Amino acid sequence: MGKVDSPFDEAKYNALLDGLEAVELKLSKLLVNNEEFRFDSEFFKIKYQLLDHYLKSSPKLDDLVYMSDLSTNGSFKTVADIIHDDNPKVVPFIRSGNTGDAFIKKDELIFISQEAHDRLPKSTTKLHDIIMARKGKIGGATIIMPDEVGFNCNENVIKLDINDKEELNPFYFVSFFNSKFGLQQIERLSTGNVQPWVSIYQIRKLVIPIKSKVFQSKIAELINLAHKKQEDSKNSYRQSEQLLLKELDLLDFKPSKEKVAIKSFKQSFGDSGRLDSEYYQPKYDEIIEKIKSYKGEYKTLEYFSKNYSTGYPFKSDSYVDDGTYLIRINNIKKGYLDISNASKIPSIHKELSLKDIAYENDILISMSGTIGNTCRIPKGIEAVINQRIIKITPQNIDFEVLPLLINSIVGQSQLERIGTGGVQTNISSSDILNIIIPIIDKKIQTKIEEKIKESFKLKEESKQLLELAKKAVEIAIEDGEDTAMEFIGERYE
Repeated sequence: MGKVDSPFDEAKYNALLDGLEAVELKLSKLLVNNEEFRFDSEFFKIKYQLLDHYLKSSPKLDDLVYMSDLSTNGSFKTVADIIHDDNPKVVPFIRSGNTGDAFIKKDELIFISQEAHDRLPKSTTKLHDIIMARKGKIGGATIIMPDEVGFNCNENVIKLDINDKEELNPFYFVSFFNSKFGLQQIERLSTGNVQPWVSIYQIRKLVIPIKSKVFQSKIAELINLAHKKQEDSKNSYRQSEQLLLKELDLLDFKPSKEKVAIKSFKQSFGDSGRLDSEYYQPKYDEIIEKIKSYKGEYKTLEYFSKNYSTGYPFKSDSYVDDGTYLIRINNIKKGYLDISNASKIPSIHKELSLKDIAYENDILISMSGTIGNTCRIPKGIEAVINQRIIKITPQNIDFEVLPLLINSIVGQSQLERIGTGGVQTNISSSDILNIIIPIIDKKIQTKIEEKIKESFKLKEESKQLLELAKKAVEIAIEDGEDTAMEFIGERYE
């Protein structure tokens, strides 16, 4: 057993981290930052003793911010009745999955009605509010930027409004709570729960050291630049979509809203084997006709697939902390792979299904849930594919252009059509391989590829700036602001 000396002996702590995870504490130290009188060993891990050392005397959030969540608008039943009204859903509604990494993840937002939003003022977002998840994938912090003002939040996130933004810069706040010192505080509070969860009471007890205004401003500069690059990345990707749709004469396409189509038996069931009316909505035929009339002709997706596989049912009880990434459906976004919350399996388990190992430039398409989300495997990813995902090795087409086509109205309308008529949306690999894809002019493919590459480059630069800000905050806490500023200067200025 390792015994902790007083005063603090960091060298001994670090040595202990490589050996037996055990620590002996006096009762007085055991009660530090432990108002709930926890005695479980998880709470007293050595890394948390280090955390207490570095953050000692830091002010609590209870003294620095005003907190609110959905429940502050009224009782659970009252709020539930407001949210689940029958009015059109137009106002973005932030959930825990949309938060946790500096900026709101907008591609998976759901919506509530304007009428519901107007009746839920206390969970409405304001400029530079901080959003933190307190259920599910907890930890981390997200800042509300100008185009996210007037969103609303559900009960699994908490909204923080900093009392004095001159004293405590919101961008510094976000970097701190996305750093190891912020994440470990949340992690420590949530240990011992079956499902990760933290209460408002617990969040009030979180602490943050207040650094100089000069240092905080430098962190804010980094994060604002990261946000600009992220927005530029999205704009570049939109331009690639516009190039594609313009080439296919679909840029300003407005599909029919008619729900009824008159077809003979031969034109309907005799051709498709489908009897559900949704399948025959005119909008689907209109898009198919656009694709078929393109000057470059068209082929089924199978023509563009050198080979494919459909994933392997890896068991969840085999997940480990250190191993090979397991790509599941929720990791596949429209246009990119998100492995920030990916599970891992022992690397040896790759051999269970060699055909499902992911390689650079392979294309992944989700086959269940939100069907049709498509992305490319980027360079440097070591991963395997879980079940209900089709992995395609592309041929006869640019590997950047194919995901764009499938994510566009070209692919999505066909996959949506296939998925109609079922309780849960599931489609087969043969269904996916049978959709038609236009053969895009090579020069246009090159222009599209350039825009997509520019988009990913900007996105990576944004990510690096966020990492730089987090690391600088950690250095400032461990080694002082001067060292942290030197670190930033070496990598940024």
